Amino acid sequence: MAVMLAGWWLAFAGLPIYTQPLPTAPEQPAVLAVATRQVPLRRPCFQLKCTDAEWTASAARRRIWAPRAPGVRPKSVAPPVIRLPDRPAIALYSPFAQRDSFRSGGNHVKWDTSYGIEAIRSPETSLRLEFGTGVRIEPYTDFGTAVPGPVARGQVQLSQELGRRASFTQQVQVETGRENTFLRQTLAFDYELFPQWTLRSDFELRHDTLGNGGRGSTDTESSLKVQYQF
Repeated sequence: MAVMLAGWWLAFAGLPIYTQPLPTAPEQPAVLAVATRQVPLRRPCFQLKCTDAEWTASAARRRIWAPRAPGVRPKSVAPPVIRLPDRPAIALYSPFAQRDSFRSGGNHVKWDTSYGIEAIRSPETSLRLEFGTGVRIEPYTDFGTAVPGPVARGQVQLSQELGRRASFTQQVQVETGRENTFLRQTLAFDYELFPQWTLRSDFELRHDTLGNGGRGSTDTESSLKVQYQF
């Protein structure tokens, strides 16, 4: 209704251009074409989503015949709807995990707070770093320091795939306190012999700066075993 009133007002206001026919309706004056909604005043939108949610150009109707008698609106037909063949839906999966983490807690052995970050993450290589501080309650438990008290902890975890059958892992754990520093390092090499059989070799190194009378001591341990996965 507002569009019709606006068209008539512009025509009677003395704008001759609105009394001339438009290219989309050459048989009628512009004001009559606008009033009968044969010519839209809005510009067509060719985007997937218009800013004002307007119709797209593909949804416009085309005239099939134009009457000569005044006051009769021409008939129009909508364009045919093309239906695409049904296709199975493909589920998209995007694995997502945060690279950093924050952990706080404890037990009868120690209470600590640590912050971890995954510096490298790829299908073949993974490198994770962890730093934290806390309080040691029970000495020399869980590869810790010799006396109770405040401690600082750090850990490095490296995992590397070596082809389709072999993998290498390394873990370095260190804790330092008021009296000593304890370091533990483990190296492991796995090789898949068969689909359920794996050959695993381990090497572990433990160093205590307070051992051997304060001069420091180092212990090593290695193993070679075959694992079967049920």
